[in-house]
Amino acid sequence: MLVMSEDEALELLAFLVTAARTQIDEAPEYAPMRLLTAARRLSTTIAERVSPETRQMLTESLTQIATIETPRTDPDGYREKLDTLCGALARHLVAHFRQGGGD
Repeated sequence: MLVMSEDEALELLAFLVTAARTQIDEAPEYAPMRLLTAARRLSTTIAERVSPETRQMLTESLTQIATIETPRTDPDGYREKLDTLCGALARHLVAHFRQGGGD
């Protein structure tokens, strides 16, 4: 099952490449913000084409970190939120691949 069209993949690729270029001139703390923006774009694009379990993980986990939040405002809290997000994704991946997902 395809979860992205070629156009959607190209749009995400363009965002990632241009974000990499932009990051050269921006403060380092913007890098996580750019990556999370890409993750949100990806999750929005695929949300209607994935399993209900994956959709739930995407909608619940990625909303835990505000779009404009950066590590500068609260480094420890930001790190904790990213750790929580990583943990949720890891648990979902383990369950997903145990069930034979990932075709």
